[in-house]
Amino acid sequence: MALKSADRPIRWKERIGLVAIGHTFKHFEEALFDFMLYPAAIAWLGAMKGGAVMMVFSAIMCYLYLRFYDWSGKDWFGFELLKEVRDGEEKQGCIAHFVQRLTQRGDWIAFFALSCYTDPFMTTVYMRKGTDAYNGLSARDWKIFWSSVVVANLWWTVLMTLVVTSGRYILNWLGLT
Repeated sequence: MALKSADRPIRWKERIGLVAIGHTFKHFEEALFDFMLYPAAIAWLGAMKGGAVMMVFSAIMCYLYLRFYDWSGKDWFGFELLKEVRDGEEKQGCIAHFVQRLTQRGDWIAFFALSCYTDPFMTTVYMRKGTDAYNGLSARDWKIFWSSVVVANLWWTVLMTLVVTSGRYILNWLGLT
């Protein structure tokens, strides 16, 4: 499997560095958005209004990530490499064979797993057809994006509502409210 960009082959060190930078930035953004802003919105506005407001913000953030990802033309998260392994004809080793079998289980499994574990941006990038094609979203990609916005945010709203409710219960039980 050849690792390449539009104009030249990509070296492993460069690819590892790029993926490390992408995941580090995304981790910090998610820590702020998912674990600080989201629960604050749920606590302040309630599950329904807070979840709806955060769904809108999530859609905007993920859309901006998609625009930047396509504009830069770089595989910041390693998904293009993963798609190369998934879609590859020849199996080049035990690890490649395992990853290929795991990722070819079905789009529905990948969609729900990625929507609940990551965010609509990551889900859409992984589910897009083709590798190293930084050319925007097709009609299919838009359906995946909006479906993932709904699934991911419903999941996260339920989870954060449980966290906020549990936190309030514990604080009340300790007599701190």
